[in-house]
Amino acid sequence: MYIYTLILQFYRLTFVTTMSKHEYVAIFKHGDDLRQDQLILQMITLMDKLLRRENLDLKLTPYKVLATSSKHGLLQYIDSYTVADVLAREGSIHNFFRKHNPCESGPYGISAETMDTYIKSCAGYCVITYLLGVGDRHLDNLLLTTNGKLFHIDFGYILGRDPKPMPPPMKLSKEMVEAMGGVSSEHHHEFRKQCYTAYLHLRRHANVVLNLFGLMIDASVPDIALEPDKAVKKVEENLQLGLTDEEAVQHLQGLLDVSITAVMPALVEQIHKLAQYWRK
Repeated sequence: MYIYTLILQFYRLTFVTTMSKHEYVAIFKHGDDLRQDQLILQMITLMDKLLRRENLDLKLTPYKVLATSSKHGLLQYIDSYTVADVLAREGSIHNFFRKHNPCESGPYGISAETMDTYIKSCAGYCVITYLLGVGDRHLDNLLLTTNGKLFHIDFGYILGRDPKPMPPPMKLSKEMVEAMGGVSSEHHHEFRKQCYTAYLHLRRHANVVLNLFGLMIDASVPDIALEPDKAVKKVEENLQLGLTDEEAVQHLQGLLDVSITAVMPALVEQIHKLAQYWRK
């Protein structure tokens, strides 16, 4: 086993299996309660399985999390880059994809498979993070892989809690939409279509989702412990089970419109960038 210190409180561990000599990389985290992250990743894994049963693969990345105590835990390491780093180094998400997956005949000079993966993963995480009320979203906890997968990390705020003022229902920054080709592009329309389809499928499996979430009420998960009697209710409210499918699509359409045009998140993102700069 090899150990590399990443930053204070984080260690990258490489385990080598005895039989196949396969390397499994994990991050050991000290000083943080990962029980909430573990719950959210379990929910993402469940939703991914439910969507796949409906033949909808949204290219999600439900990495493994194991909370070993209230202050320690292990996370599966995924080779990826934060969206903030991608924008700082490459200038745009398009440039990043072109660098790793160029294709002259593909959209924007990028392989069609990479763009398809990006669109689907954006849609999947927009819907799922909305349903679970995941907060404190910024470009440092949104990650990209070289093959186009976007995924979220750090789930310290859920069920509508957020340390930032006026958070949007979903994290959908200007740069993320530009990588789809803009709001009028065919790829953006496909993104919305995937969002609507995923939302409708998960509404149909609401009992499974709500029952699993309900089992976690007594698991001492921080944001659930604040109001345990309201935890399941908040997820149920986001599912909007009283609406017809057509009304549910209109509801989600409105949330997407608000998230894309929201001004406050862009301002908060700039403040976050400055804070990160001075911290370094």
